[in-house]
Amino acid sequence: MIPLAGAIVLLGVFMGMSLWGLPSLHHLHGWSYTMDIWDNFQLAHLAAVGAYPAIYGQAFVETPGIVFALAPVWWITHAAGMSVAFVFAPLHPTAWLILGTYEVLLSASALFAVDAVAVRLGAPVARRLLICAVEVFALYNVVLWGHPEDAVAVACLLYACLAASQKRWSRFGWLIGAAVAFEPVVLLALPFLLFAAGWRRFPGLLARVAAPTLALLVLPLTMNWSVTVHGLLSQATYPSLNRPTPWLHLAPSLGHEGYIGATAVAAAADGPSRLLAVLFSIVLGFSFRRAAHELGVLIAVVALTLSLWCAFETVIAPYYVWPTISVALIGLNTTSRLWSAATLVFAFLADLASNADLHAEWVWWVIVFALGVLLAASWPKARSEPDLRPLPHSLPPGISHRN
Repeated sequence: MIPLAGAIVLLGVFMGMSLWGLPSLHHLHGWSYTMDIWDNFQLAHLAAVGAYPAIYGQAFVETPGIVFALAPVWWITHAAGMSVAFVFAPLHPTAWLILGTYEVLLSASALFAVDAVAVRLGAPVARRLLICAVEVFALYNVVLWGHPEDAVAVACLLYACLAASQKRWSRFGWLIGAAVAFEPVVLLALPFLLFAAGWRRFPGLLARVAAPTLALLVLPLTMNWSVTVHGLLSQATYPSLNRPTPWLHLAPSLGHEGYIGATAVAAAADGPSRLLAVLFSIVLGFSFRRAAHELGVLIAVVALTLSLWCAFETVIAPYYVWPTISVALIGLNTTSRLWSAATLVFAFLADLASNADLHAEWVWWVIVFALGVLLAASWPKARSEPDLRPLPHSLPPGISHRN
């Protein structure tokens, strides 16, 4: 009931702000909505009408799980004759009433996953309410920018962590595969989880992890190979649209690949710096491979590996910090009160600062680096296994330890 209540609150606040709150506050004549969700909705339109292989010709650089997730909404709104907000931007696109609601419901999957982990960690009801309330606040940033795929991926990742803690490795592999199909950033946590599973399980787990994404990419790779490979490997990003970091100075330039209206904007390749993040995630995974027998430790290290996403990004968008924050907040139940309070305060400030107009390229890098340090310092230590050997005085008379 707790995550359901959180989802209802998130839906009411978001749609209320979109339809009435923000338009009244900023004196707008139409509804307030982000274009990112409409971009993916347009790709869902292409998939629904049979032009799915062309999605990577539209500046799309992610895995296509979200495109298929939005396709049913396109069919419903199209059948109902509702107006949309791509190609043209009407003041009141009626499809937003369904699309916005659906976006929130997709994103709310993360609330259920977080609560499931908190319950497994033994969190009392009061602590679960606190975690859910803070998660709703943080998740609003993801919904605001129109990227429910991040929330779905984190939800699948957390359920995969639960499966790993129970040694249900087949379920774990498919859940990670589903997460990657929505947002490949979860691959940063994969090395640690694979090391925890053991070397012998690597082939089967990797096959399950890769299967969903490869199934979704068969048509684009077969019919539009060069554009699809370029989009997936170069990972084009736009410094003028988001927050550049110091890694931008080392990123290869891709020229003008994006457009705002009729104006071309310069793009840089995010792929090389993300390879560094993957290498560091492998090092972290190998270092903590023996500490994954407790769910609390497993979740904390996953949060630490996810922080590498922002630490090595060329350009950071406001919602990039959310996966790390969402997983780290679960640790409010496993760490000391002091570190829990520090994590909560920093997560709150980082989430607020993510929407601030900060142009200094070092600011974001320092914020994310500090979050990573905080996670590294506060992750719960594994408890030692209890000594089950009988005490000397508990032995029957006449029997020595040598016997």
